Amino acid sequence: MKKFLNKFSDWPIPIKIVLSFAFVMFVGSLILAMPFSQLESSQATYFDHLFGSISMVAVTGLYTVPVAHTYNLFGQFVVLALIKLGGLGIITIVSALILQFGRQVSMKEEVTLQQALNRGDMMGFRSFLISVVKYTTVIEGIGAVLLSFYLIPSFGLRRGLFTSLFLAISAFNNAGFDNLGTTSLQQFVETPMVNIVIPTLIILGGIGFSVWFDVAKHFRSFVRVRSWIDFKGNYRRLKLHTRLVIKWSFWLIVSAMLIIILSEWTHTGTLGDLTTFGKFQATFFQAVTLRTAGFATIDLTQLHMFTIVVFTVFMFIGGSPGGTAGGAKTSTVALVVKLIGTEMKGLTNVNYKKRTLEMDIVKRALVIVVMFVLLNFIGLSLMTIFDEHIPLQYLFFESVSAFGTVGLSADLTPELSRYSQTVIMFSMFIGRLGPITIFTALSTRDRRQREITYATGSILIG
Repeated sequence: MKKFLNKFSDWPIPIKIVLSFAFVMFVGSLILAMPFSQLESSQATYFDHLFGSISMVAVTGLYTVPVAHTYNLFGQFVVLALIKLGGLGIITIVSALILQFGRQVSMKEEVTLQQALNRGDMMGFRSFLISVVKYTTVIEGIGAVLLSFYLIPSFGLRRGLFTSLFLAISAFNNAGFDNLGTTSLQQFVETPMVNIVIPTLIILGGIGFSVWFDVAKHFRSFVRVRSWIDFKGNYRRLKLHTRLVIKWSFWLIVSAMLIIILSEWTHTGTLGDLTTFGKFQATFFQAVTLRTAGFATIDLTQLHMFTIVVFTVFMFIGGSPGGTAGGAKTSTVALVVKLIGTEMKGLTNVNYKKRTLEMDIVKRALVIVVMFVLLNFIGLSLMTIFDEHIPLQYLFFESVSAFGTVGLSADLTPELSRYSQTVIMFSMFIGRLGPITIFTALSTRDRRQREITYATGSILIG
């Protein structure tokens, strides 16, 4: 075992990350498949447990059998453990514990952690890592306490407390799993406590750890703000990445809300039967959950086709780097959009907020987006072969939901063939690890190799 661990430490960083996640997924499926993890009425097969374990560690939320109808209390604790490991990263949690007990982390291990967290530098890494684990636990705890004020009167003390904890952890980690049944959070569509706490946890988890600490660093300055000019001045002191992520996250949520209101406001079956306040609650909740959270308070099978298409686009974008969300990532897509704008204007450099962005970073962003598009196309193509009787738009919705580790589904996942469900499993795995491993592989290339330059050539395009 020691020999294997020594050899493992010498492997490339992307392989370490992939194998760590794959190992936990496999072990999780074995534990969930044990009789002591399941209800006596469970009819789940090992395939169902493997699918669920991958979805949990990939913090997606898709399932072939619902958690509430399959796993007992112990099994649901295992589900939470897998979600936590997937959300924060196995390497991150283990290394945080090692650091807490005083063991030094090697430079190789530190680089691995840096890439697992999508962190751009290693300054103050020890305190950063421990703070991530501590503050996520505190935030999840606060979320659970707030939810319990509503859920305990509804479900009783024991079930209310555990359900509050389950939903808080699942929401913060953008996992989308619940222990209530098969209709996600539809029973809470007009419950203010749930419609405020769950989206807040989703946003905090998906916006990225680096953004947290950057905002926290300037928090006192924001508290003392007395005018709009003061606010703008303090806002400009935030890192460029932080400002980009906040801006894109805000406008993605606002634009999603506007589209949902325009397309679903009077639509019976979604928003049409709700009160005005209930419509705004449902609209806000759905707009936030598209950031790869996977919860839903309305029946997605009743959405207009236009809304389904728009939801698919937002799911593809996903959350932000260095957090618990999936997808191509807000900043990645933002850089590609900036690149397109630069080309259309005939400019040479990609600029943002009076800063010229490194072209190497922009090219990596373009590679990730193109890879995501190609992988989605491959997954969708395979699913159309295996389940050609299912309308294409729903297969597309399911495919993007899996690759983006979103977890939203128009009640389709359990109805797919085992072949398509296998495609979904690979999609969730690749979607969770794809951007990390691609970015890491590109970042750790041997820069010392001499660039080979040939005579200039020209190819016609367009």
